Amino acid sequence: MLFLNSILLAGLAGVLIPIILHLIRRQAAKPMDWGAMRFLFDTVAMRRRRMEWEDMLLMATRCLLMALIALAIARPFVPPNSSVPWLVVLPLVLLGVAAVAGSVVLSSKKAKWLVRLAGIACLLLAVAAVLMEHRLNLQRFRLAGGRDVALVIDASTSMTMPNGDKTSFEAAVDEARQIVKDAPRGTAFTVILGGPAPELKTATPLTHRADVLEVLDQLRPVGGPFRAQDALGMATLSLAQGENGGKEILMLTDSQRIGWRTDSPSAWTSLGEAIDSLPRKPRLMVRNFPPPENLRNVAISGIEVSRQVVGTDRELRLLVTVENTGTEAVTPGKVDLSVAGNKLPSDTLGQVGQLVPGQQETVEFRYRFKKSGPQVVEAHIDVRDDLPGDDRFERVISVKKRLPVILVDGNPSGSFFERAAGFTALALAPTSSLVRGEKTKQGYLMEPEVIAAPDVSTLKEIAPQGVIVLADVPKLPAEVARRIERHVANGGGLLILAGPRADESFYNAWEGADGRLTPVALGEILTEKNGVSPAPSTFDHPTLKLFSDEKKSDLGSSLLSVIREVDEEDSARYVIGRYSDGKPFLTARTYGQGRVVMATCGFDSRSGNLPGKESFVPFVHELVTWLAGASGVDLNVAASWSPAVYLPGGGGLKGEYFRGTGPTKRAHITRIDPAIDFDWKNKGPDKSMPKDRFIVRWTGRLLPPADGEYRFSADADDQLEVEINGKRILWAKKNSDTEGKVTLEAGKAVDIRVTYQEDWDDSHVRLFWTPPGGSKSILPSSVLFPPVDDQDGGEIVMETTEVIDPQGVTRVANLEAGRRGRMLRVSGAAIPGIYQLKVPKSAETELGAAAGSQIPLVVTRDVAESRMDTLTDDDRTLIRKHLEVVNVRNRDDILAVLSGKGFGEELWKVLAIAAFVLLLLEVALARWISKSRRAGDDVKIDFENAGEPDQSFLKEFHRMKGDGA
Repeated sequence: MLFLNSILLAGLAGVLIPIILHLIRRQAAKPMDWGAMRFLFDTVAMRRRRMEWEDMLLMATRCLLMALIALAIARPFVPPNSSVPWLVVLPLVLLGVAAVAGSVVLSSKKAKWLVRLAGIACLLLAVAAVLMEHRLNLQRFRLAGGRDVALVIDASTSMTMPNGDKTSFEAAVDEARQIVKDAPRGTAFTVILGGPAPELKTATPLTHRADVLEVLDQLRPVGGPFRAQDALGMATLSLAQGENGGKEILMLTDSQRIGWRTDSPSAWTSLGEAIDSLPRKPRLMVRNFPPPENLRNVAISGIEVSRQVVGTDRELRLLVTVENTGTEAVTPGKVDLSVAGNKLPSDTLGQVGQLVPGQQETVEFRYRFKKSGPQVVEAHIDVRDDLPGDDRFERVISVKKRLPVILVDGNPSGSFFERAAGFTALALAPTSSLVRGEKTKQGYLMEPEVIAAPDVSTLKEIAPQGVIVLADVPKLPAEVARRIERHVANGGGLLILAGPRADESFYNAWEGADGRLTPVALGEILTEKNGVSPAPSTFDHPTLKLFSDEKKSDLGSSLLSVIREVDEEDSARYVIGRYSDGKPFLTARTYGQGRVVMATCGFDSRSGNLPGKESFVPFVHELVTWLAGASGVDLNVAASWSPAVYLPGGGGLKGEYFRGTGPTKRAHITRIDPAIDFDWKNKGPDKSMPKDRFIVRWTGRLLPPADGEYRFSADADDQLEVEINGKRILWAKKNSDTEGKVTLEAGKAVDIRVTYQEDWDDSHVRLFWTPPGGSKSILPSSVLFPPVDDQDGGEIVMETTEVIDPQGVTRVANLEAGRRGRMLRVSGAAIPGIYQLKVPKSAETELGAAAGSQIPLVVTRDVAESRMDTLTDDDRTLIRKHLEVVNVRNRDDILAVLSGKGFGEELWKVLAIAAFVLLLLEVALARWISKSRRAGDDVKIDFENAGEPDQSFLKEFHRMKGDGA
């Protein structure tokens, strides 16, 4: 506890006034001789102790009253994070005053000095505590030289809420301007705009006030949540560039919990370590702009679609979620929906009833898209509330024109309905053209193509976003198996129908870069005489949700007589549905960036009557839709710094094909090869290339997924050389088993150069690797990327394009290759809303649009920003473990810190109220004491002549005696 007007503590001398008056009055008391009535002696002796206690209470009350008045005038205050609680200091002062004052009226010298010494001790302890607090306060706030101050201004959606005649953001910026103008000379400022990703507006702290004010004038709210923890890290780095010794972080915010990452103590530990590394740790001042206590707000929290894969062939449901995030009940207006900028007719608007705080309602719309491609769906609710920024919500829906499905039929003989893929193909597209062996032409989203298993080698191209169905296929040629594995690893889908013809040895040995392709190991064929049925109660997967209710699905009534046994050891987690006897019916897993589903039976009449059930058609559609869902590009990204759209598939290496084996400068063919896995036999790599005497050079970048030692080997005819960062690690010749080793760091891209030379006869080349803790496999395309000049580190820029943000500003977007694959990364902070992205040439296939055209991209809003959850005491405790936090109430407190002065919560009002209460108590106490004693002057009883009558008594006695005579 400290004092703003320390000089006025001299008013404590007023405590002596009641003491002096008491001493004067006691000296003025008149002694009176009393009669020799011995019984009065005992009575007065008993009352004398009571009178001393009454006088002591009255004296203490009067002195405390004077002390409280003097302390209130001196304006005591409690500094933030005070080391000595004021509830200790103030009672010590008052107790000491009361003890010293009360000791004056005591008659016993021993008691008087004991009480007086105790009071003096309390006063000395209080003085020592105040002096210690004063010294600590000087150490905290007073600093020789200037200060570097990081102004972190919350620009989130919630800061656009009204705060008086301004929004909270406008009030924060205005206060920041005044602080910059009134700060002491030598103070340097850096400005950080806080939002979904903090944005550093000044590279280093600036001392020129006009420059800082110009930056503040240009600030605008960006919306989305405020990532406070990230902003603190940026502020720390910026302050480290300053030249002043003092470091302060001033955060002007509404203290919402979202963005502080208090659920991640490790993140705060990392930030604390960074702060500890600075020569002088910065202090965090938090200026809070709290939301109103009575908050009226309704937000649209999301838009969901009823199908994972959306086409133009049928209507779908659009579900809009509306939530009351305020503290008052609200009855909003209607919800309207727009598709690609076109508002739906008025008869499709959704009405929402009254919403109590915390309540959610879902409004359903039905719509059939008329064209394919990415399209923006925007929902808006008509309501007047305190936070209009969350009254709308946008989402991009990628509408497919077609979804290619290749069905490989393992039993192609016989009629169409006797084939292994017949019913499955008709379920996808019920058209007679499939029966005739033709492609569908009716415009269905699913576009099945049936290929007989013996003809599978003729399959030249697999659509990147397509699904492959292996219907009771015994086995595949090695080259086709490798192509399908790469297709799945790059985001494709695979459905395996393990009927009686499936060769379990092939499927169990089918492996790639991500291990075994099948979810579980196939076993023997089981023939069930009475048949077994799928058990809907065991369906545990999103794609089977529609069929888990036996009242709404007839899958449980189907009977299957031929099924496959599987080995569930270490693979039970992949089982998503079982038969009635407990054996696995369906299994599923993710493989690379794609998905695999395997059924332990065929979907044909040889296995049972499953294809004859009404639920079979939607069942097949749901399986294929889920498998295709992994291959799409999600154009809805969360708000962050440099928001990124992840693309399916990996990269590959740049392949340069040279004719001849001698020195040459010009490649005959240049292309991107996803992997080094070729078997050209007695042919050339291309029609224009010779079958013998040629060289292929692959160059690019390799991005290791883990730390450790990597082993490389090759199967090459005739010879192959591998270089990592310019150092040869492998040189292999025909029929050699040499192996190269290299230690790599996870996420750090390295240069790779592979040179293959073919001399004579057949030609083939395969490059294998064994990553740390993994098995030997073809070096996958997911870790390979084409070369880029002057690139270093984990992110490889492959192409640059443009994007227009919601504020109409053109930004740069890079097509990068990183640890998580290829991505389109937008530069700068994410502003929630709709962006227009110019499609780069290298991503036109994945994005489904021509290079140079524009497609929408949405940075989504987080509804948690609208819920106004503030920091808890536990959150603040975690923050204070790593950073000194000072809660400031206004501009004056901030300037007091910057000026090296103390500030805090003033206590004069508390003391004034206490003095008033004590005054009333003193009046009541004095009146009570006066009534308990005789009225008039004080009488001093003198017992010195108690055994001898006085003269007036003798005179009266003689007169009475004479009258009697």
